[in-house]
Amino acid sequence: MEPFKYHDMLNIPYFSLDLWEKEFPHLVVGFSARRNGEDIHCRNYALHVGDRPEQVIENRKLLAKQLGIPFTAWTCGEQVHGTHVEQVTAADRGKGCDSRESAFSGTDGMITGEPDILLASYYADCVPLYFYSPDIDFVGVAHAGWKGTVQGIGIQMVQKLLQLGAKREEIRVAIGPSIGSCCYEVDERVIEPLQQVISEADTLQTIAVSHIPGKWQLDLRQANAELLKREGVSPGHIQLTKWCTSCDKDYFYSHRRDRGKTGRMVAWIGKRERGS
Repeated sequence: MEPFKYHDMLNIPYFSLDLWEKEFPHLVVGFSARRNGEDIHCRNYALHVGDRPEQVIENRKLLAKQLGIPFTAWTCGEQVHGTHVEQVTAADRGKGCDSRESAFSGTDGMITGEPDILLASYYADCVPLYFYSPDIDFVGVAHAGWKGTVQGIGIQMVQKLLQLGAKREEIRVAIGPSIGSCCYEVDERVIEPLQQVISEADTLQTIAVSHIPGKWQLDLRQANAELLKREGVSPGHIQLTKWCTSCDKDYFYSHRRDRGKTGRMVAWIGKRERGS
């Protein structure tokens, strides 16, 4: 069953992680969308792609209002395709909401146990990883391109949760909209580092399929799922979407499809005060 459900309410299109929001009603979890034919300014949520900052901030405010979350709760990092994970405290609430300078620097993963903080990160083909550990009530989000995947950004997120007291068997992960193997052709520059972390030929062949010598169709979502399983996350607690950001142009921006001239979607996760 597809875990992400599409909504288009009050002119704000987005996907919610329905499965989690129903099981854990205090969570707010999702991924933004666009409409076919809209230019890169209309639904762009990132400040680093040359768009007018005022437009980006207005887009963020409108989405936050739609989600019922104060814009001042929007908290994010400057992503560098790395593996640094930041624990977000109440004092960090709102970092990066209206400027790149105030965001966490060099940060591709964030976790928090605080309510009323919306962790946000940005995508145009890379893989959004969502985390929730109900035993300690911590949420997290991580940005996993191929570099972050092979370097273990997902593993770092799990390790951080374990350090905070989470039980491995309690950790939930959702893998959100991103480029699919249908559209993601890579060469040795990507496959060789992947082989260092997934060396078994039979497993690798299910993740990267070669139809042309020296070229592979890489399923980056499955690569992350495999690495998370190896870290001890229960397969039954890993949810994968089928949405491809390159194929499904009616809903998503795609760096590869649009040849770099495109906007960015935002992935978010946060907690409301229980009972609110």
